[in-house]
Amino acid sequence: MIKITVMSRLSGTLFLSLCLSIITITSLCFTHSASAVPAFARQTSMACSSCHFQSFPALNSFGRVFRAGGYTLQGSQPLIEGENELSLPSTLNASVIAKLRYQLKADVDGGRGEIQWPDEAAILVGGRATEHVGFLMEFGQGPTGVGVDTGTGDLTCTNPADVTTCTADTGTGEGSTHGTFLSTKLHFGINDSVAIIPFSTDGLGVGYGFELLNTGAQRSQRPIENRGGYSAGQLLGTASGEATGVAFVYQTPEWFVNYSHWTPAWNEIENVNIFGGLAHYIRLAYMPNIGGWDTGFGLSSMNGSIKTGPTDPATEIHVDGWTLDAQVQGEINGMTLGVYGSYGVAAKSSALEENRYNASTTDDEKAYGLTAKLGVIPTKTQVYLAYSSHDENATTTAAITIGVQQMLYQNVKLELYNVSSDSDDDADDYTMLMLFAGF
Repeated sequence: MIKITVMSRLSGTLFLSLCLSIITITSLCFTHSASAVPAFARQTSMACSSCHFQSFPALNSFGRVFRAGGYTLQGSQPLIEGENELSLPSTLNASVIAKLRYQLKADVDGGRGEIQWPDEAAILVGGRATEHVGFLMEFGQGPTGVGVDTGTGDLTCTNPADVTTCTADTGTGEGSTHGTFLSTKLHFGINDSVAIIPFSTDGLGVGYGFELLNTGAQRSQRPIENRGGYSAGQLLGTASGEATGVAFVYQTPEWFVNYSHWTPAWNEIENVNIFGGLAHYIRLAYMPNIGGWDTGFGLSSMNGSIKTGPTDPATEIHVDGWTLDAQVQGEINGMTLGVYGSYGVAAKSSALEENRYNASTTDDEKAYGLTAKLGVIPTKTQVYLAYSSHDENATTTAAITIGVQQMLYQNVKLELYNVSSDSDDDADDYTMLMLFAGF
């Protein structure tokens, strides 16, 4: 990441002025056609907007069908076909995804700005492998920096029956974040409804295996950039982070169930019993069309313990949390409208078993979020308002996110938003300008 400071502070008035300027300038200067399209558009010969609602990466009903089918839908692209059900696209379809962000924070160098490049730069390869098998692989470069190793919290006990003999891993106080990342999954369709999906990701969460809603149940599938500003699962961390496992899916156009046998880890997962020794994730969603509105209602729950590593006793990771979520997408008075809500809980830890998502032994951690996003200029300009609340360690913090998205092209998006929090930490208040493109 490149960090550059600029002597500038963004007031509320200037923020609104910039919003209006972006809408006006880009509407006048850019055409409405798409000049470049990512991998799946190449494969299907369809525009990006065919699968996305308002703006990428949020999905519409057709996009859900495409993903549920394992990315195998074929367009006019030629196929290499042969015996033993060979049906492979003649071209390996790939995309380049890039984010450039400029952030203003009150606590950074007296309110000066920071250029974040690359916030994310990735190559995505995916699509059809054969008629019933699809895949997706993402390899990229993100920000690097020095972090703090606070430890896993895992307990080591000389006598497991006696809590007083236990000590917790509190970490070294040192560490770093890795800049490269990798996510991959293989979708094996048994028939039109049943699929088995091995997956691994360094940051997108257990929902990466299979997820169709835009409520933040999977990190990268969201309607706005500020994921923690609208999604309970993202605030709690239960819907993001490292995850490796196998998703067993049954789906129809109106509902799906995903059971994933998984571990919250990525890369070099040692001495794991994959037959019964992993955690459990269950995801249920119902997606009816109600009066012309595309809706979705979901429940996700995770629980279980995973023993890893060569030591005796082995390191144990415990996960425990659940989330309720819902979405409504449609049109009102000629303008598109998306509304997204979620509520989640990460259960408190016990004396002998620390929940990876909540170290407190006294209180459950809770969060909820609500977002409304309105397309004021169809296919071009959206404005949104999001509210989130996070109850952690008996302290509740609320935040409001207000923003505007401008689709320069179907595959190029400019987004400007401001986050205002009632916390005592100035770092929670900031303004972000982002250019997000896929080619």
